[in-house]
Amino acid sequence: MFHINKALIFIISTLIYSNLLFAQTKPTIEQRAFQDSSGVMYWNKNLPVYISLSTSPDAPKFNLKSKKYPQYDNPFYFDTEGENFMRTRWAVDKNTRKSIQPQIEILWEVLADGIAPSSHLKFVKISSIKKNGKAVYGAGTAISLSGTDAVSGIDAFYYSVNGQNYEQYKAPVTFNTAGDYTVKYFASDRVGNVEEDNIISFTIDSEAPSTLCLITGVKLGDENIVSSLSKLHFESTDNYVGVKRIFFTLNDGKEQLYNGKNIPVAHLEDGKYTLKFYAEDNVGNREQMQEYSFYMDKTAPIAAGDVLGDRYTINGQTYFSGRTKMKLTAVDNKAGVKDIFYSINGSKFQKYNDPFYLPNKAGIHVVRYFATDNVENVSENPEMMSVNYMEYRHRVDRIYMDLLGPVVNYDISGAKYNANDSLFIGPETEISFSAKDSESGLHHISYIIDGKGNEIIYNNKLNISNLEPGAHRIEYFAYDNVNNRNLGAFDVILDKKAPVIEYKFSIVPSGKEGELDIYPSNSKLFLTAQDDMTGIKELYFSINALPEQLYKNYINSFKKGEINTVSVSVKDMLDNKSEITIRFFAK
Repeated sequence: MFHINKALIFIISTLIYSNLLFAQTKPTIEQRAFQDSSGVMYWNKNLPVYISLSTSPDAPKFNLKSKKYPQYDNPFYFDTEGENFMRTRWAVDKNTRKSIQPQIEILWEVLADGIAPSSHLKFVKISSIKKNGKAVYGAGTAISLSGTDAVSGIDAFYYSVNGQNYEQYKAPVTFNTAGDYTVKYFASDRVGNVEEDNIISFTIDSEAPSTLCLITGVKLGDENIVSSLSKLHFESTDNYVGVKRIFFTLNDGKEQLYNGKNIPVAHLEDGKYTLKFYAEDNVGNREQMQEYSFYMDKTAPIAAGDVLGDRYTINGQTYFSGRTKMKLTAVDNKAGVKDIFYSINGSKFQKYNDPFYLPNKAGIHVVRYFATDNVENVSENPEMMSVNYMEYRHRVDRIYMDLLGPVVNYDISGAKYNANDSLFIGPETEISFSAKDSESGLHHISYIIDGKGNEIIYNNKLNISNLEPGAHRIEYFAYDNVNNRNLGAFDVILDKKAPVIEYKFSIVPSGKEGELDIYPSNSKLFLTAQDDMTGIKELYFSINALPEQLYKNYINSFKKGEINTVSVSVKDMLDNKSEITIRFFAK
């Protein structure tokens, strides 16, 4: 990242390098002759030429002298750039030592080279920009050297960076460190001609841009929860050459070029996403891949009504009692519930804080409600809700307020007897209860006897046989399905005791026949019965297994000389029954 201090460093560095450049010397390259593999001779045109003769390759050599032009003989210099020739007039056959016919001239070619090569510098990485009159390249930029030579060909290239010692060029030179650079370079050919120094200056910017992913609108928590209302965009900075472009991918999808606007995310489904992105500056420095994860939450909360108290639902209709409060709850898949709002019977929506009562008026009440989450997803726009509440289940409840308990009655069947404003019943008497409820419906009937213990659920039978005889108070209750109650009570006297039978003969016994008393056959038998509560209803007898008959005054006409058996039965007004058998011997 380039700042003012770094620029100062560049200026100071440049001054130091300039001093070094002036003090620096080229490597020594000797001028020479060169013969290639095909035998072609190249000669540095600036070197002297000595001509000598020898009888064999290893024999002594004799330098030639010119009598006519001694001032130009050994050494002499080639006068022509490129091809030069040494010659004899006629070629001689090596075997016959005679001139070749037709006569030909022998030429010995020497290529004289006195011109230095020409080198060229090329930047391998071409992304660049001009700043302050100087070319700026990105990190990783390399230079390569090439060149041409007219005759002998290039032998080597040499270069020096910022005044350092010359090095022979072998491969492209890469620059990764930020700073100002001055490169000197030249070429030499195969006969030692050396090119004048070439100089080029440039700057390397090695620092990549820095990019952030930013969210405007709605964002929640460390998980970066966003909604379809959220807007994502990039901000990238480069402190020297400026940002050229930004690329991004979403969940490893196809790489896209950022257009400088908001990143399209509204179409995404709910779930976790990873945005990968990087920027390039104007000289090709690429930022390391950055990542930004977020969770797209487009799902609104689900609101639901609950009950604190009595509630009953049947056939799609919900019933409340006047004691019931309505509780609203909501759940959200990710961002969490923010607020719940509700309206009763078309009133203005208000914020829900605590459970509330419905209006204390029997009949149907309509409660509409919705929830918002922390990234502003709304479960339903309340103003757009249809009057048809069934279209918005979980958001509209149609509630029937049931304020009355069931209508309850009792019935007594079987043995019963009213006397002196009291109702007497027997152990076999049946007591039943019934109730009706036209709103939420009957839930159950219960009763309590004599105010003792808890209510007993009525199951179509009231068992009174195990009660003690005497007066009892029976309270009965009917409950509907939202716990509204109606009650009643009545008093009964339970008579479980049968009448007592007594008898007496008109004469005392005259003796014993075995264990039986003996009475005259003309004796009269008198019967009586007594009941403590309701009194006698009827008294019957039977003599010696004859048909039973109603007792009126007395019993006679016994069989003489036989054992007589008299069976007696009596009932009170509640059909409590007593029986006795009287046996005696008639004489």
